[in-house]
Amino acid sequence: MNYIAPLDLLTRFGAEELAQVADRGTPRLVTPELLASAIGGADLATWASADADAVGAALATIDTAIVDAESAVDGYLSGRYATPMPTPPAAVKRMAADIARYYLYDDHATETVQKRYDAAIAYFRDVSNGKVSLGPEAQAGTPVSGGGSVEFVTSGKVFGRAERGL
Repeated sequence: MNYIAPLDLLTRFGAEELAQVADRGTPRLVTPELLASAIGGADLATWASADADAVGAALATIDTAIVDAESAVDGYLSGRYATPMPTPPAAVKRMAADIARYYLYDDHATETVQKRYDAAIAYFRDVSNGKVSLGPEAQAGTPVSGGGSVEFVTSGKVFGRAERGL
């Protein structure tokens, strides 16, 4: 799918926020610096075992939120566009990031996070209903057909007048 990556969430929402919502452990061991390093590709083997485990769990939480968000986006777009989109428009990336952020907050979403999630879902509903187009760059993929046709083929009459000799 690849609409967004952990680095996109880090860039959009910051390491501080991402570390707070992605670390579900008690006590929280994932610092913003640690998470930014891990997302940046730092080697986990050089860190303390507890830190490496905590950041690994946080990265798994982030990945799950991203996969869930991209799946939701594809659910809305699949009726009008070929999914997953090979090169999604910027609006799709932004809205997918807002959905992933909402999923990371779980039951503790702030008012701002909730409003951005609601706006993203409303946007994708409008796209799904044909009220909003994703633009010409989204049309590059093969559009999904709206429906097919059915054709019945028979071998001829079996019980017609001519077949009964009438």
